[in-house]
Amino acid sequence: MIILCKFKIVSLLRGWRLILPIAAVLILWVGNTAATGQNYQALSLEDCLAIAREQNPVLTGSREKVQEMVADYQAARSKFFPRLLLLSFYARQPPNRFGIGGNSNVELFKRESYTAVTGKQIIFDGLKTYYNTQAARFGTQAQKQEVQRTADEVAFTVAEAFYRLVEGKENLQVAQEALKERQEFAKLTEAFFQAGKVTRLDNLRAQSQVSDAEQARVEAANAIILAREILARTMGLNERVQVDIKAGLPREFTPAAEVASLWQEALKTNPEIKRLDLEIAQGQSATNAARGGYFPEVSLQAASDVRHRDLGGTKPEWLAGVFMEYPFFEGGLTRAQVAKASSQYRQLLEKKRDRLNSLKADLTSAWKDQENSRQGVSTARQTLLSNEEAYASATSLYRYGKATALDVLTAQVELTRSRLSLISYQAAYGIGQARVQQLVGRGPATTAVIKGREGTK
Repeated sequence: MIILCKFKIVSLLRGWRLILPIAAVLILWVGNTAATGQNYQALSLEDCLAIAREQNPVLTGSREKVQEMVADYQAARSKFFPRLLLLSFYARQPPNRFGIGGNSNVELFKRESYTAVTGKQIIFDGLKTYYNTQAARFGTQAQKQEVQRTADEVAFTVAEAFYRLVEGKENLQVAQEALKERQEFAKLTEAFFQAGKVTRLDNLRAQSQVSDAEQARVEAANAIILAREILARTMGLNERVQVDIKAGLPREFTPAAEVASLWQEALKTNPEIKRLDLEIAQGQSATNAARGGYFPEVSLQAASDVRHRDLGGTKPEWLAGVFMEYPFFEGGLTRAQVAKASSQYRQLLEKKRDRLNSLKADLTSAWKDQENSRQGVSTARQTLLSNEEAYASATSLYRYGKATALDVLTAQVELTRSRLSLISYQAAYGIGQARVQQLVGRGPATTAVIKGREGTK
């Protein structure tokens, strides 16, 4: 019994000797992972969008612009409040400064100090302050819509880069499969050539197809590097960060709504249209504020001060009254300001009209791309099944001498082309869907089911 207990204790100690180093390694690994930050090697589309919302410099700058507009609003509304001014000075002057010829037997004070608090409250200024404040508020709201528009644009750019990277990885896999198939066929053709069953031309053609497949594989690999770099820069990541994704192409291909209904939705929800409407309202308010210069300014002003002189003592003073200022001639300044504000207002009206026309065309184009890609996926799948059968049949007949090498090579090329075509249509569908949703004002499609390579089958 004692021996058994001793054996268990020794075994337990040996187990702890093995567990402790492993635990230490795990702790260090977790610590290093936390120190280096987020892992960017297995990102989904939702992950990429979340990172872009936080780190994209264009979107960050657009958000910061809101603070500038808020500051403009606060500056405009500050004129609703009284303006208080503290004024103080100390002066020395000759005591006979008022004497005839510079000489006087009567001495005046030589030193004077003055401290005063003055206040001015505008009562009426032609509603300039009111309209300027209103214009600043419209500007702040317009910038918030600009932030939303920028966010939708960045999200679409990220979605496009994401699907291009997925497309590149799928194309690379197709290129590798095509290279493997052509290498196997080249070996078979070489064996047939050595046996005298095919001509040298067939052998050279097979070797040439291997070289073409190798070139396609290299180009696909380089395209992945470029797509990964574009995705990382679009998200706003540091250039030293390595990015990779874990999702695949879309699997579900639903028809898009009619263009007319999408356009009506865009008129209500598109942030760019909302921003233009707010900018037009801002321009109207700015014009009304400029017209306020034609009216007089009425204000309530008051001052309280203490004046000390070495001759005459210290005297408190005060002043209060209602003042009216009416600049009856300014060289045409107010008229020029009104003309400028009116011109900017009309420019905004034309800008909105032009943008509505181009936006309708962009929406129609994006809708067309999505629907063409959706139909292209269905057609490409049927073509792929046909070409797979044709390639298998040509390969089998070639082994028995009932088909030529040209038949097999042609079937290989058509099969590879149909695989790439299906991938291209799938990626184009995802990009088109994201573009439609961006123009409508719903952002890119982030809820689509995208899992691995099942989308290419």
